[in-house]
Parts: sequence; C-alpha cells; structure tokens
Amino acid sequence: MQSIPVLSVDLTSEVTNQKSSIINLMAQTSQPYLIDVKSFFEDVMDHEQEMETDVLPDIALPHAKSTAVNTPFIVVGKYINGIVWNNGNKVKLVILIGAPEHANKEHLSIIAKLASNLANDDFVEDLLKSDIQSVANKIRGLYD
Repeated sequence: MQSIPVLSVDLTSEVTNQKSSIINLMAQTSQPYLIDVKSFFEDVMDHEQEMETDVLPDIALPHAKSTAVNTPFIVVGKYINGIVWNNGNKVKLVILIGAPEHANKEHLSIIAKLASNLANDDFVEDLLKSDIQSVANKIRGLYD
C-alpha cells in the first residue's frame, strides 16, 4: 500500500463542539487532497446518516469514498473533553478518512489496517494519551 498522508487538526471547545462542525473543519484541513471541500463534507455527513462511525467508546472514524477526493488521506483530531458523536457516546479522538470514489480496494485497506490496530487496547490507550502530532505520526507509521 502506498504511503497515506496523515494530517492533524486541533479540536478545542473554542473551535467547535458540534459533530458536523468538526467534520467540516477536518474536511477544510484536507483541502490539498480534495477537488471540492463542500462536496466531500456532504458525502461524509451522508455516510454519518447511514451508519454510526463511533466504533469504540472514545474513537470515531467518519469516512467516505467521494468524487471530491483526489488522493486518499487521513485527518486526526483530539477533543480531550469528548464530543457527543452518536447516542450520547462521547469521543475523544476523531479519525477522518477520505478516498476517491473508485478506490474501493484502497478505501477498505486503509480502514482494515486502522481497525486491526484499534483492536489492540495498548495502541488505543497510547493514541488517547498522546498529543495530536504524535497521534498523526503513529497512524502515519501504519501506512509507511
């Protein structure tokens, strides 16, 4: 698998505390890999309506395959106080994944590799204790 760009964004209560605002901020951060930020944001939000993406108590994995994506990418953000994602679940780490519409294999590979590592409690604990740049580096390391 090719190396995947991993970007980071600081999430604080001063920035936002709404799920849609966080996804929008993360989409804006991923602009270098997008054709259209608004379209990608809408695709992620549509996917959020279809299925819950808070896969662990503290982690959400919003994602979308989209015609608005040029290059697969990941954006990570931490929200120490937690933000309500779905059904009252508060997440502290948000990992946004974007892939081109036609990149079925790449999209699934990115998610599978991340999911298999998130099954490791030590890895998850390490991510939750780390600063955002360290989180980005650890996730980037999975794809190098």
